[in-house]
Amino acid sequence: RRECMGMVARLSVKTMMLISCVLLSLLETAVGMANCRHTFPSGNTFDLTGLHRPRGQRDWYADDRNGNMYYFNMCGDANDVPEACVVLQKAVQAPVFQVTNQSDCFWLGQLRSMEWELIDDSEPNAGVELYYFDGEQCSGGIARDIRIQLFCDPDAGVGKPLDYYVLEEDCHYSITWPSKYGCPVSSGGMFGSGIGGWLWFFVFGFAVYAALGCSYNIAYNRQHFGIEAMPHLEFWKELPGLVMDGIMYSKAKLEEVMNRGKTSYERVDGL
Repeated sequence: RRECMGMVARLSVKTMMLISCVLLSLLETAVGMANCRHTFPSGNTFDLTGLHRPRGQRDWYADDRNGNMYYFNMCGDANDVPEACVVLQKAVQAPVFQVTNQSDCFWLGQLRSMEWELIDDSEPNAGVELYYFDGEQCSGGIARDIRIQLFCDPDAGVGKPLDYYVLEEDCHYSITWPSKYGCPVSSGGMFGSGIGGWLWFFVFGFAVYAALGCSYNIAYNRQHFGIEAMPHLEFWKELPGLVMDGIMYSKAKLEEVMNRGKTSYERVDGL
């Protein structure tokens, strides 16, 4: 029996560690998304989280008039290092890569040097610019940098970087991108703004509550892994019935108020 209890305890510890790793991963994702929001001193907030490509998804890309290709991510390093960069032993972590028409490869900035600017300081609705500085040096010793100009266009939806509108001038690059994400939004917290932000906050909070509660019940209350380990299980079982009782009570009260109003109107008509 002691051996079995020891095995259960070890499994419980492993389960808690696994859940903790999952929660830390979720928190890291949330914080990473928060870094893709920026509020200027004027109070205008821009949220580019919808343009960030998570791991496993293809990076954004565009080309210029000379046939050079650009692969990049928003608010994060590129997910894939271009093959030309790997061949040239430039498989570094960087948010933007340029692959030239001669199969040369250059990284154009660093995530730690990301900065935000308004396209027009006097007109925030024009859009926002995301800069990456401290890229690979040019022949003259100047560090490459790139700006991604997101012009406010509510009708464009997500949009896409415009081909042939990528400009290069003295190791400074510029990508043009009309998008709804170039428009300022209302200020919000790390989970975003509006109903969607509150919904994400609730789901994340409930996941933390359920994971920690289940871990505690399995480790200390000797509950079996499953629905039985859910914290406050009886309450959650009764919740649907309580909600239905509340709905029925509210409906009855509403009908009572409406009937009172109808009776009052009938009395006035009787006069």
